[in-house]
Amino acid sequence: MNKQNFIIIFFLLNLFSSVFAEDLVEFDYEIDAYYSNISAFIDLDRDINITDGSDFVESLVYKNLLLNSFSPNIFLVEASIHPMALSGIYFRHHHQSRYEESKIDNFNWVKTVTAGFEEPYSFSFFVGRMMVFKKKDGSRIGKNRAYVGYLLSVGNYTIKDNYAYEDEWINMEFKLKGTREKEIEDLDWSFRVGGKFHNNHDFVDTLYLGARRKSIDYKQSVFSFIYNSAFNTMVAFDAKKLQLTEAEFVLEKSFPLSWSDKMSFSIGLGYLFYSDAKYRGELKEDGVDNHQLIIRPNFKW
Repeated sequence: MNKQNFIIIFFLLNLFSSVFAEDLVEFDYEIDAYYSNISAFIDLDRDINITDGSDFVESLVYKNLLLNSFSPNIFLVEASIHPMALSGIYFRHHHQSRYEESKIDNFNWVKTVTAGFEEPYSFSFFVGRMMVFKKKDGSRIGKNRAYVGYLLSVGNYTIKDNYAYEDEWINMEFKLKGTREKEIEDLDWSFRVGGKFHNNHDFVDTLYLGARRKSIDYKQSVFSFIYNSAFNTMVAFDAKKLQLTEAEFVLEKSFPLSWSDKMSFSIGLGYLFYSDAKYRGELKEDGVDNHQLIIRPNFKW
């Protein structure tokens, strides 16, 4: 993907906002240490026809969306960046000696806080079914929506060991994702299955499964694990040989901050495994760190 492609995408975002009238386009953004984005939601079915899931329990939300996954009512265009991944690239490029000094045997502290995100940025296109969660007065709180559908993501760099290699890649997946914010609690979830395909043949094409769920209750004790925790897991396989290429598992603990109604600090601790089948050619010859500790500090507000 070159600069011309980027310009076309941003032009399309402006075109959508100009052509579609009557608030059919809604812009949103998210700021996060690991995944920040700006997106445009294009309403295909008018807001009046979008399901209000305010009274649904979590399992009913999943069931309703999956049963209507072939009846899309939303189109989304998103541009995202991975700040911590970019920081790792910057640190290695500009402070190579200090990067090497951060190693203890085969353990590298920079990789510990940046591992698991293999693209510095991406552009995504999603079509699917969306529902919203409303207050009693009919308005929505923040990012209260859930959706299921089909995602296409593209980019032109892939990261290995905090170095970005040129690689025009494409990612296709089916996903179920949502955010439900209430007065004193938040719930986020993401379940996905898909495939990633690379133009740089030193990166192996993969098929993968992933799941993530995070719950925060701002009135519970900071020591409550049930109400203030998250998990993130993913496994990937060589798309041709079906050999395991990658496995990731992260447990996260959130600590609501007493001096804020809707702010928390979280720390994730996990393990990332890369097999020797993940790379080919020069990237494989450079060596593969098969075992990687993950530490992910973050703030939510």
